Amino acid sequence: METQDAIETRRSVHSYTDEELTRDEITEIFEAVRWSPSSYNLQPWEFVVVDDEEGQEALREDAYGQEHVTDAAAVVVVFGELDRGAHAERVFGDEAEKGYRSDESARKLVERFAEEPPEGNEEWVVQSCMIAATTLMYAAWNRGIASCPMGGWDGDAVSETLDVPETWYPVLMLTLGYPDKESDEWRRERKMRRSPEEFVSFGR
Repeated sequence: METQDAIETRRSVHSYTDEELTRDEITEIFEAVRWSPSSYNLQPWEFVVVDDEEGQEALREDAYGQEHVTDAAAVVVVFGELDRGAHAERVFGDEAEKGYRSDESARKLVERFAEEPPEGNEEWVVQSCMIAATTLMYAAWNRGIASCPMGGWDGDAVSETLDVPETWYPVLMLTLGYPDKESDEWRRERKMRRSPEEFVSFGR
């Protein structure tokens, strides 16, 4: 699928077939996600994939009973690692080795982020994680796998259900699966989109 086609034809899907997603298929999608850009290249995203009935039922409760949580083949919860030092040594060490920065610059950045508290980094992780989540949706659709980024879920409850580390900040929940193209939602005409003339301003 061409990039433009993927962008224009992707839609948020609630109706899925019963076809399962293999973990190899899911991993293949994440091979694309790993190339997403992030601030300082620190890649603060953590993805939890839930593809078992019991786990999806628990997440459905955390999502106020939304049916597509259990109808989909899998649910992905995107978390942001608030500790900016978590991957700093690997990232900046690699940059120094490849000539992107000096050894001294790399060392200072590692020390800086190691000393920085995780509190207050919520906006920072959301920015990078949403880029990665968007890559995930288009990478999935490029393989014919639909998705739906969700509102209406309790981040604290999800974090507790999945028993994630305290420094993982809940950013987004989305469903994945093969779309039921016989469903009414698929047959309907695409919803309206505002034109660039309406939402783009140049200058101030």
